[in-house]
Amino acid sequence: MNGILRTVLLIDPPMWRAYGRRWSHLVSDSSFAELHAFAATRGIPIRGFEGDHYDVPEEFYQALVASGAIPVTCRELLRRLQASGLRRPKRRGERVLGGRVDALAGRRVDTLLSTLAPLAPVTRVHLVLRAARQVLVVDDGVGYALPTIAPKVGENEADAARRLTASLLGVVVSPRRLGYVRTVVLPAAGRPAAQLHAEVVLEASVQIMPAASRVSWVPSDHAAALLPLELSPLVHGPFAPAS
Repeated sequence: MNGILRTVLLIDPPMWRAYGRRWSHLVSDSSFAELHAFAATRGIPIRGFEGDHYDVPEEFYQALVASGAIPVTCRELLRRLQASGLRRPKRRGERVLGGRVDALAGRRVDTLLSTLAPLAPVTRVHLVLRAARQVLVVDDGVGYALPTIAPKVGENEADAARRLTASLLGVVVSPRRLGYVRTVVLPAAGRPAAQLHAEVVLEASVQIMPAASRVSWVPSDHAAALLPLELSPLVHGPFAPAS
């Protein structure tokens, strides 16, 4: 097993200081599944996963190298990660909750917990409308979808969300940005990935009230299990952006 892992798992030196310790980055240059499996068997908690790498404290370094992780420089680790298409860039204050690769379409879709505005054009606004432990969803015949609206020209996301709730429930909400979903073109022929668009996810709270015929209130954990993979991580909450 180690022979396979040696070809895909990389770790850089423990030189990144945070929380009074020094940290390394552990990555795979081919598979998140391999990375998660390796981390789990070596006692690295999933909370250490930061979208495309694990942060591991200095005291883990030697044991991970002995278990098959290849020590490389920080620059080499980043180069290999970018070349693999698994790189999930983020800004300070953002947290990557997950990603999915559609190899046939040549695209990657990432879900980010973030109060920051996305860097790509916003094509749709999804609303997580909460009432107690329930959320408002649309039954699409297969699973659930969040109430969604396309912004008008010159309209900001919050105004689009208010227009959406007014049409569904007849109420005005004060939404806040929860995160966003971004779609990027996978790198090809040595070219870097390029963003295509983003879909903003806002949330607001109201008292439980009668819903329109095409939407209904369901428990949030039930909804999250039946929402598209890109959106379900943002329904579990409430969240606070990582610092």
